[in-house]
Amino acid sequence: MSKLTYTLGFALGTVTREFLRAVKTTSASPVPKAKAVPLVQLPPPCVPDDVLRNLDRQPAILRAYDCEFDLNLWYEENTRVVQKPTRKRRPRKTDADQVNTALVGSLTPVAC
Repeated sequence: MSKLTYTLGFALGTVTREFLRAVKTTSASPVPKAKAVPLVQLPPPCVPDDVLRNLDRQPAILRAYDCEFDLNLWYEENTRVVQKPTRKRRPRKTDADQVNTALVGSLTPVAC
């Protein structure tokens, strides 16, 4: 059996299997499920909406000590923009400042 006949038979078997599976299954539409009615009525929220909005706007430390203080005003008074310090420029070495190779001597060994 050659590879071509094997591949052809495999493909034909796959098509046949998929066709038979599609014919055998019924295409019944799903029945919508009824929503369950809750047996227990939940209580309303403990905290009213306006109190929740105020909790979001005011930090906990201010609520804990019950003080009237504007943190935005405090921030403006006690903070400032930090200036990044300018970097000191190092002067470039000139040719005269660089090491003179004549003073160092030859890099080849003396024994040669």
